[in-house]
Amino acid sequence: MSDNLYSWFPRALLIGAAVVGLSGPPARAQQITDPSPAQAATNVEPTSPISASFRSQDGVSVRPETVRVFLDGKDVTAESVITRDFFTYRPAQPLPPGRREVLLEFTNTQGVTRRVTWSFTVGSPVRASIDLVDHNAGNRPLAAGEILLVTVKGTPSSRVTVYLVQDGRQVQTLPAQEVSSGTYVVNALIEPKDTTREGIVIARLENNGQVRFMTAEQPARLIEGATGGIQRLTTQEVSATISPSSLLPQITNLRDGDRVAGSSFTLQGTTAPNASVRVNVTASTSLGGIISAQQTVTNQTVQADAQGRFTVTVRPPIPASGTVYQINLTATSGNQTSPTVTLRLTQQ
Repeated sequence: MSDNLYSWFPRALLIGAAVVGLSGPPARAQQITDPSPAQAATNVEPTSPISASFRSQDGVSVRPETVRVFLDGKDVTAESVITRDFFTYRPAQPLPPGRREVLLEFTNTQGVTRRVTWSFTVGSPVRASIDLVDHNAGNRPLAAGEILLVTVKGTPSSRVTVYLVQDGRQVQTLPAQEVSSGTYVVNALIEPKDTTREGIVIARLENNGQVRFMTAEQPARLIEGATGGIQRLTTQEVSATISPSSLLPQITNLRDGDRVAGSSFTLQGTTAPNASVRVNVTASTSLGGIISAQQTVTNQTVQADAQGRFTVTVRPPIPASGTVYQINLTATSGNQTSPTVTLRLTQQ
C-alpha cells in the first residue's frame, strides 16, 4: 500500500475533499456519490435542491445521525432530510447568483470522521416579463370564418395562455404556442357564436414560478358590424394559416424540469394530425460530480395519429439518479417543419 495518505480515499469526491480523524490505521471511507448540483456545475437554478447519495465501501457505511450539512459555511442540517442512503436540502429562499460551496461532515461505522466538499455556480434568475400583447381584431371586426391572431412577446421558454373576455359575459381560454424565441402566437377560427362587441385580450405568462399578466391596448371586435365583403377563409386556407403553431410539438404529460423515476419513462404529446415527430433524447450523467458523460438515449421518428397525438417510450441504458435528459422535438408535415421544442427532465 502506498504511503500517500489519500491513496485509499474514494475518488468519487477526492477533489476538494478534506479528511480528519486519521490517528489510527487507515480505513476505507464511505463514498459520497451523485452530488446534485454536480461538482463545478454552472447556471444552476436558484431554487435547485442540493443532494448526494451515500454508498457503502467494504462493509463500511455512514452513520446518518452524525451527518451535518453546511452551505456556504451555514449549518443547514436541521432543514435537511437525511437517511442512510442519501441527504437532500431545499433552500427556503432562492440562492444568490455566484459560487456556492457544500460541506458534508459525518462519521462512518468505523468511528472515523470525514469532511467532503464540492461547489457549483448559481446563474442569474430569469426575470419573467411580457413586452407586447397585440391582435388583429382592433381596427375592424373579424367575421365568421376569419382567424383571430394574437401575438405575445415576452420571456422565452415560458408557458403562455391568452384569455378573451367577451362583453363581460364569458371567457375563452386560448393556449399560445412559442413559434420563435420569446414570440407566442394564438390562431383561433372565428365561429358565428363568437359575436363580441368589446373583447378584452389578456395574456398570462408563467416562467419558473413567476407569473405576469398584460392586457392588449385595443378591444377585440368579432362579427358584430362585420360586412359581407370581408373575405372568409376556406378550410384549406384556415389549415394553412394555423399550421405553423399547431404543428409545434408539445409534451402533455410532463413539464420542463420534472423528475422521472424507474427504468423508463413515456413522453405523450400533441402536434398536427398525422405529422411526423423527430424525438432526440440525450443523457448527461455526473460521475462522482467530476466527470459529465453524455450519450444519445434515443433518436427516432414517430407518427402522430389522426388527432395529432403521439407517444414515445424512453429506456435509458443506465438510469442513474441525477441524470439529466434533454429532449428535442421537431415535427414535420408536408413541406412544413416546426421549430425545435426542448425540455429537460431529471432522473430521481
